[in-house]
Amino acid sequence: MYQIKSVTLTPVILILKQSFKTAHTETKRRPLTIVQVTLFDHLTQQEVMGYGEIQSFDDFTYAPENQIMSLSIVQNILLPQLQDYQFKSPEEFAGRLNKLTAYGSFAKSGLEMAIWDAVGHLKKKSLQRLIGGTERKVPVSVAIGLADDFKAMMKAQYQRHKLKIDGATNDWQKLIDLLLDYPNQHFSIDANCSFRDEDFSFLAALPDNVDFIEQPYSANDFVKHAQLQARIQQHLSLDESVNNIDDIATMLDLHAADALTVKQGKIGGISNAIMAIKMVDKPWIGGMLTSGLGRSVDLALASLPNIAFPSDISDSSRYFERDIIKEKLVVDRGYITVPTGFGIGVTMDFDAIADMQSANTINIQY
Repeated sequence: MYQIKSVTLTPVILILKQSFKTAHTETKRRPLTIVQVTLFDHLTQQEVMGYGEIQSFDDFTYAPENQIMSLSIVQNILLPQLQDYQFKSPEEFAGRLNKLTAYGSFAKSGLEMAIWDAVGHLKKKSLQRLIGGTERKVPVSVAIGLADDFKAMMKAQYQRHKLKIDGATNDWQKLIDLLLDYPNQHFSIDANCSFRDEDFSFLAALPDNVDFIEQPYSANDFVKHAQLQARIQQHLSLDESVNNIDDIATMLDLHAADALTVKQGKIGGISNAIMAIKMVDKPWIGGMLTSGLGRSVDLALASLPNIAFPSDISDSSRYFERDIIKEKLVVDRGYITVPTGFGIGVTMDFDAIADMQSANTINIQY
C-alpha cells in the first residue's frame, strides 16, 4: 500500500522563445506548478519522491480552470481528504480523486502525474511500461501558430503539421493553396472555437492531406459539432469541449466528433487519458505548451496501441528558453524516442526551477 507523506507545490513561469498565437490568445509566458510528492511504500518501507505539473493557464481563454483555481483545489479540496489515505496503484488513486470532486481536472492531473512517477521509481519501471506502451519511438507533429513563419516551420521534420487558424480572419483560399503546395505532407487545422457558419463552404475544397479539423465551434456546443460532423467527410477532433470523461461520453452519444484530442493534463490525469484512448475510435495525444516533464508523459501515452495520428509533441528546442528537465526531447525524422528511465524517465533541473519560480513554495506535511 502507498501513502502520501508530503506535497510541495512550486509555481514557475517558462518563457517562450517567441509568442505563440492562436484564435484564443497570445502566449509568451507559460505558468505551471511543479508538484513534488513524497510517497511511502508500506510493503518495502521505502520512501521516494515523484514529480508532476499542473498545466492550467493563467486565465480562462482556453479552459474553465486557471492556475489560481488549480492551486486552491489541490490545497483545499484534494489534499485535506487524502491524509492517511492508502492505495494500491495509481489507477486506484485516480479513482479516489475523481470521487472527491467532479471539477479540478488540471489539479487532479498534476497530483496524479507525481504519483505515477513515484510508483515507477518504487517498482523500478518506466511510465511507458507501467501503462502498457509498446513503441520505442513515436511519430510527432508540431503546431504552427498564427504568428509563425509557415515556410520556415515546414522545414522541420515532423509527421504532421497542425495549422492554427482564426475563423474570423482566415483567408481560406490562401490556406488551401498552401496545403496544395505540400501534397505529401500531412496536416490538421485547429480553429480553437473560431469557425463561423459561412466557413462550411470551404471545407469541401480542403485537400486530402488534411487529416482532421480540430475544435471548429465553441467548447459547449456539442450539437453544432455533431451537425457539422454529419455533413462532412473530414474527421472532427474535439479539444476545448472535453475537460473530463463525462464530456467524452457526451461527445460520443451525440456523434459530435469521431476523433479526440487527448490531453491528460486537462481531463484528470494519465489514468483518465488511458480510459479516453480506449473509448474513442481515433484518439491522438495533444499538447498544451507543457514542459519537458509533461511532454515526456505525453510520449508514453503516444506509445500506446491505437493512437490514430502523430501526437503534438515538439522538439525541446521549439518553444522555451529554458526547461525544467535536463534531458532534450529531440525529433529525428518525425519521431521522438520515449523515455525509458524509472517513472516518467527524466531528470528534474532544480537550478532552472529555482530561477523560474514565480511565487512562494507551498509545503503540505501529513
